[in-house]
Amino acid sequence: MIVSIRKRATEACALLLIALAACSAPAEPVKMVAVDLTHEVDEHNEPRSARETFAPTSTIYASIATEGTGNATLTAKWTDPSGLVLADQTQTINPTKPQRFEFHIPPAADAHPLGRYKVVISLNGGSTRTREFEIRVTK
Repeated sequence: MIVSIRKRATEACALLLIALAACSAPAEPVKMVAVDLTHEVDEHNEPRSARETFAPTSTIYASIATEGTGNATLTAKWTDPSGLVLADQTQTINPTKPQRFEFHIPPAADAHPLGRYKVVISLNGGSTRTREFEIRVTK
């Protein structure tokens, strides 16, 4: 009888230790899982409608989806059709769950010149995602 109780107590302790080890596993570091371009984001930085074509008067948003937790740095480098840097932006982030962040550029001098542009998003100076988009007259 005593052996049976000890055996069950040992099994229960082993299960408890396994459960605790699973709960204390290190968190996944932050990673980018998507970059969407849009003309509008909601209160959670979700894109209203992803697109690659914008009007000259549009404000252009890059909505970056992340997973994982911890401190990280996001950067966005926006360039015009000639390769001229329009904006170089940085955000320090500390997500605790899957989350979106945004960068945006308003139209320069009330309108973006027509052509193909791009934005390069990087995470901690390493992982990058490039999105190209076009400014054109829409009908």
